[in-house]
Amino acid sequence: MNKVLIVDDDLGFQRILGISLQKYKNDFEVILANNGGEAINILEHHNIDLLVTDIQMPRVDGLALLTYVNEERPGLPYIVMTAHSTAETEANYEAIGTRFLKKPFTIDKLVDVILEALKPARPDGALRGISVANFLQMIELEQKTCLLEVTSIQGEKGVFYLENGEMYDAVFRNLKGEDAAFELIALEEACICFGDLPEQPIARRINTNLMGLIMEALKRKDEALGHGKES
Repeated sequence: MNKVLIVDDDLGFQRILGISLQKYKNDFEVILANNGGEAINILEHHNIDLLVTDIQMPRVDGLALLTYVNEERPGLPYIVMTAHSTAETEANYEAIGTRFLKKPFTIDKLVDVILEALKPARPDGALRGISVANFLQMIELEQKTCLLEVTSIQGEKGVFYLENGEMYDAVFRNLKGEDAAFELIALEEACICFGDLPEQPIARRINTNLMGLIMEALKRKDEALGHGKES
């Protein structure tokens, strides 16, 4: 039986879920958590097949929860619940692998998305593993100001600085600004975590919007892979 962990701090919403999803108990088992801290404890003790999480929560929010998933459960598919997405952003983000549930939504919509995400071996299904691009998208949607640290599987570290969800700067190796952002976005299986915000203001070196950065980074990555095959 597939286990679906749903994380939301609205207790009234949780009660509705607990009652409404009972009729689907033969399709999947639902486990509820109030915040990211509770969810992490559940993930440590249960074999969860799908994570559905809100972003804005007390104590440990959804973004912090997803950094844990990225490090400890990188193969876990997930769906993000957010009130900040639009039809245009959903279409753009789903095209590169991010799945959102826009609040408010109906129980039927939630069930449809869960069942779709639980289907095996579907290449355009729920996100499996959190890419740098996916994580940046969620920060943009939540308009979060943060320093995001990214470490490659080779141990090389880089940083993004975002203010109110907008990309201001990036540093990686000897690169800065957009060139650093392109390299960081293209990293696979990277470790993602939040760093301490700088005390001094960060000068803005990036003015391209996030989707433009992501699409250019993926284009460069594809071109590099294609050239590697030809040689």
